[in-house]
Amino acid sequence: MKLEGRQVVDVQLEQAWERIVDPRVLKACTPGLERLDVSATDPNHYDAVLEVRLPALTGRFEGAIDYLERVPPERLKLRVAGKGPVGFVDGVVILTLAAVDEGTSLAYSADVQIGGQVARLGQRMISGVTREMAGQFFSAFERWRPEAPEEKVVAPPVSSFFQLVWRTLLRLLGLRRDD
Repeated sequence: MKLEGRQVVDVQLEQAWERIVDPRVLKACTPGLERLDVSATDPNHYDAVLEVRLPALTGRFEGAIDYLERVPPERLKLRVAGKGPVGFVDGVVILTLAAVDEGTSLAYSADVQIGGQVARLGQRMISGVTREMAGQFFSAFERWRPEAPEEKVVAPPVSSFFQLVWRTLLRLLGLRRDD
């Protein structure tokens, strides 16, 4: 399944890049992310735990994020994988940043395989939820300020895209709603 979208944020390109690789931003923009730990042997690998509460299902999802490519300040390529009681997701995500008059254009493209109950939602529903969730992430991303209260995190915010994709898939299945 292919998921794509684009959002313009009122943040200059260099600052957007700094935010997208700042663990504080990840925590501020992605609710439900309980743990994100860098591997002791590979600085490009993170293990993640995401707590998801849905109307029909609540679950804890375990996953991994691997940075495949970083081209500051223009492009990130990630492999994401996660599984939980309602299914799994596995795929590659590309995030592209570009300067525009309004600030920065952030485009995402995910080519993912999904299975389990999540797969029963259908691409149209999943795409709609993905767009809505991406909008929420980028809105929080744009508003984020360094002086805002922060919690301890141990990974870069691009991982939040993994969480965003996963929550979108669950929402499309009717297994999650925003609080």
